[in-house]
Amino acid sequence: MAVSPPPTRPRPSRRRIIVLLSVLVGIAVVIALTAMIAALTVPDDDGGNDQAAAAATPVITDQQAIDIANTLTRSMFEITPATADAQIATFKANACGDLAKDGLPNLVSFTDELKSQDRSAAVTFQSVAVVPHAPQAPVVQAIVASTWQSGDALNKTRVVYDVIVQNGKTCVTRAQFL
Repeated sequence: MAVSPPPTRPRPSRRRIIVLLSVLVGIAVVIALTAMIAALTVPDDDGGNDQAAAAATPVITDQQAIDIANTLTRSMFEITPATADAQIATFKANACGDLAKDGLPNLVSFTDELKSQDRSAAVTFQSVAVVPHAPQAPVVQAIVASTWQSGDALNKTRVVYDVIVQNGKTCVTRAQFL
């Protein structure tokens, strides 16, 4: 009996190697794409800082907006020679931003005129309302409808105030007279 040589593996063909490499590359691409999609779709976890930032946003209540709108309106339209300086101080305390910068010279001029003529101005409120807003809104709008009188002049005003929190202080940054 003749002894046959042990079986040998056939030599891998070039075609088999190319197919094997193509399969490995395809699997690597699928794994890489899956990892990339997973990384892009997972929400960022910053240790809850988003919630802390939302909680740190100052909340302006409707009552605060109404109170500051009333106070600011009184400071501009309810003036006597004796209270003029106090009303200017009230305006300064409750106005900020552009309103403080642009409105103060006008108020000082108006109060100086009233003092020089020994006249007064009085205000009557018709209505005060707050425009609906999100609870964490950075700006709350308050609308004041009032009538103010000085001497024979009777003026009806409608003012939309933008109430904000600036440097920890609730103030009015803009007044739009309608």
